[in-house]
Amino acid sequence: MKNLIITSFEQFSKYKFNPTISVADRVTNYFNNKSNFNVVNKILQCKYSTIKSEVYDLYSYDPDVIISLGLGSSRKCLNLEYVAQNVYSSVSPDNDGIILDGDHIIPNGTDLHNTLDLNKLNLISNKSVKSEISENAGKFMCNANFYWNQHKISTEKLNTKFIFIHIPFTDKYKDIEPLINKENLPILPEDGIVDAVINIINELTYEKSIKE
Repeated sequence: MKNLIITSFEQFSKYKFNPTISVADRVTNYFNNKSNFNVVNKILQCKYSTIKSEVYDLYSYDPDVIISLGLGSSRKCLNLEYVAQNVYSSVSPDNDGIILDGDHIIPNGTDLHNTLDLNKLNLISNKSVKSEISENAGKFMCNANFYWNQHKISTEKLNTKFIFIHIPFTDKYKDIEPLINKENLPILPEDGIVDAVINIINELTYEKSIKE
């Protein structure tokens, strides 16, 4: 039995919707129909004050795999994130109204790196939707999520496989998210994103059937 956690983020900033919730729900439904998976689906708050505790709480489920999704509204493809920066910084406030500008996540800490074979996962992802490895997870809540997960795994020498994936808006929101047209934001087919995430999870859990 595999313990799988999928996280998304609540709505934040100027956006009316967060597409990570819909993608996470669909991936969860897919694996809930598999008898060899225990699946936990969590919507994280977009708050500096809670992000560490919410991330660390995920490990109470003894996860084999954690997939964290975040909205990158200007991203033109899926981004599999490689570098978690040791910094909190943003132009927009979090959902508590807090803006941080260059604060270290951990004083005297270092940037952290994903240790999975991202090249292989990127090839798998690209079978479903355009995907790239990214070395810029931003400095806002997505990066914070990535950092605290990677810090937890590395400091406690856990076997949990973790990956953070940025997604753009999906075609589901083309006519209901005002900023897509107003700011000419890129969109990708939600079906392709869901299939890519499913195939990444299958690879990480040694489920070799690829969803086309």
